[in-house]
Amino acid sequence: MLLNWTMAEAKRDFERGTFTAFEIYDSTLMDVPTWSISLRGPVSTKSAGVLVDARTKTERKFRTLDAAVAALRAIGFKAARLEG
Repeated sequence: MLLNWTMAEAKRDFERGTFTAFEIYDSTLMDVPTWSISLRGPVSTKSAGVLVDARTKTERKFRTLDAAVAALRAIGFKAARLEG
């Protein structure tokens, strides 16, 4: 099931143990570099989705990779390294 989470919802669900993984992906459009975040739960729950803006409920876009990592850390994830 594809779900969407605001930052507040993601923090709450992280504390409940909902998430097992995340992914930061390049969501660049029209030469404006942006990054987005995908969140995943256990395979058995089939829960996955993206971080969305609280007001617009559209996919949240970060202008820098550092900002995306900071958001993950604010949710509660330990983002210690990036791999390519």
